[in-house]
Order: sequence, then C-alpha cells, then structure tokens
Amino acid sequence: MTAVESIESPIAVEAIEPFILRIPLDEPVKTPMGMVDSSVALLVRVTTTAGEEGWGEVWCNFPRFGAFHRAVIVKKVIEPFLKSRSFAGPHEAWRAMHAAANVLRLQSGETGPVSAAIAGVDIALWDIVGKRLNQPLWRLLGGQSGSISAYASLGRSHGFEFLVDDGLKRGFRAFKLRCWGDPAAHLDAYVKAREMVGPDVGLMADANSSWPVDQALTWSQRFADVGLDFLEEAIPVDSPVVAWTTLAGGAPMKIAGGENMLSEDMFEQALESGAYGVLQPDMCKWGGFSGAVPLAQRIVAKGIRFCPHMFSGAPGLLASGHLLAAANSPDGSLEYGIEYNPPRDDFMQREVKDGRIEIGEAPGLGLVMDPELIQRYRVPMPAY
Repeated sequence: MTAVESIESPIAVEAIEPFILRIPLDEPVKTPMGMVDSSVALLVRVTTTAGEEGWGEVWCNFPRFGAFHRAVIVKKVIEPFLKSRSFAGPHEAWRAMHAAANVLRLQSGETGPVSAAIAGVDIALWDIVGKRLNQPLWRLLGGQSGSISAYASLGRSHGFEFLVDDGLKRGFRAFKLRCWGDPAAHLDAYVKAREMVGPDVGLMADANSSWPVDQALTWSQRFADVGLDFLEEAIPVDSPVVAWTTLAGGAPMKIAGGENMLSEDMFEQALESGAYGVLQPDMCKWGGFSGAVPLAQRIVAKGIRFCPHMFSGAPGLLASGHLLAAANSPDGSLEYGIEYNPPRDDFMQREVKDGRIEIGEAPGLGLVMDPELIQRYRVPMPAY
C-alpha cells in the first residue's frame, strides 16, 4: 500500500470553484508551442460539506485559451460527480474521477484537459486533508525534510544574462535555458552562460520536443564542451522508445523528460526503458498528489533523478515542492521560473534562498490566497 492509499480521511464535496487568472505580458515570448502573450493560471477552490477549504491548480499553459476549456470541465464534469457521493479519502476520489471521466476522455480525445482538471482538484482535496490532520503535506506523505532544492528555469536563451546574474545573487546553483530548434542558434548563449556561472554551477538545456529524431543525437554532441547536467525533451514524448534509448546511449549528458507523460503506462515505460537519467512529471498535468507521490517514490527508488516540472502559479509550485519533499530524493530539484510570474509571485509566502525553498510547517499546502489579488487578475468563466 502506498502512502496516499494508506491515508483515509473522508471527503464530501459541497462545491468547486475555478478561478481563471490572466495577466497580459508587456512583451510576448515566442515558443515552439506558439506565442505567449500573458501569464495564466487556473486555480480551483474545493469546499467540503463541513466547510473545509482547499486550493489546487490545473495546468493550462498551452494554448493560453485552454484555461477556459479546463475550467468548464472542472465545473460541468468534475464538480457534479464529486458532489454526488462521498469518498474514503482523496486517493479513492482520484481513482473514481478517472474512471467516471474515461468515456468522455476517449470520445473527446482530450486526455490532457481531463487529466489536468482531475489533478488540480486532487491537489485541493489533499490540501483539505492536510489542514484537517494538522500536518504539512510533505510530512503527511512520508517526507523527512521540508527543505528542497530549486533550479532557475529561463524561458529563453538569448538575452539571458541579466536573469542569470540575478539568479546567482539569489543563490541559485543551477540554471536551465531553452534551445528549441537548431542548436546552432543557441550554442553561443550556452557557452557564455557557462562562463558566467563557472564550472561548479549546474547548467541544463530544454529543447521543448523540437529536435528531429534523426538529428537529436548529433545535435546533442554540440553541447559536449559546455558541461550540461541534462538535456530535456530533445525529441517528442511519443517518439519510439528506441529513439530515446539511442539518444541516451550516445549523448554527452543525461536525458530528461516526463512533463508531457499523461498516464501510468507512459511513466511505467519510461521507468523501464533506461533512457531517462532525470524524470520530470508535472503533477498539475497528471496525477495530483494521488498519482504523483507513488510515481515519485518509484523514480527515486530506481535511482533516477527526480525534478518535478512546474511553470505556473502558487498552488502548483507549492504542491510540487511538497511532492519533491515527500519523495526524499537525494539529488532532486524543483523547477522555478526565474522571471516574474504574477499568479505565483504575488501569492507566494516563500522565497528561494541559497538555492533552496523552505516549505514550512503550516498544514496542507500552507498557502493563504489573497481574495483581493485573485479578483484583480480574475477573468470571467465562459458561458456554457
């Protein structure tokens, strides 16, 4: 029995309210997934019949308008189902949500939106249980310490200098830059970044699944002299297993991935393939605590480095921090977008110091949401 299965704390849901937050960016950012013109987040507040309240977050980064669709799934699909019955605990509710939504997922072809909606609600259910049992989730779920490592993640390669300089001053000991497309356009930036941070600070590359499968191994060799800790998502997640193992066998750095895996079967294949030196599930995309805690503990037991993916708001960031702490990973590190992100930074009560985040002893997620700030950034739910 896993840690999440062993905790029974009855769940009876009264209401679920989605909050879509959107803050336009002064300067849009180009990515392989499209132009990013705003900071977005989809938060969910779950209230039980006893008046308890918990917060979670649904992944909605791409496309930006996807937040509206996922909010409707939460309100029109997940809320009525959870209100219709009670559950022995969050894990039972998580399993039941997946089973009840399976036909919808198959008929619509929308595994991602359905999985993310369930994950966000699951996080909120666990927040409620942690508060009820008066324990921080990292400890309730088996963690030995609430102090976690964090690395600075940049959404760019060119124009990175001021961000790396600021990150070094804030105590970050590892940095990840993007290198989507032909690495010839990015390699100079990595050489310069290595010169800036020195030989003892971690440096990683994220290709956002943009490299051709038949060129990925050759392209990875171009970074041999930079000293990368890992290369993330060089090829698409649905590439044949042999493509991943070939890349891992010849690349001069560890291969990372996992943020776009959306089922237990996908993670099982990744764990057994031997291709990944680093695995990076995103608990707001798939799993919540109920799915991600057992997965994280399996990753660590396999000797694979566990670095949760996270590039969103405060509930998701804190949940991912609790997850990393619960995994007791000896070399794990949490992704932390170093650029200002209002849905995260305006609500967080914790800072990165010396490359670490202290999750703390507050029960549940330990997050207090400011209702005035929420209303400042909130946009209306779509009519349906």
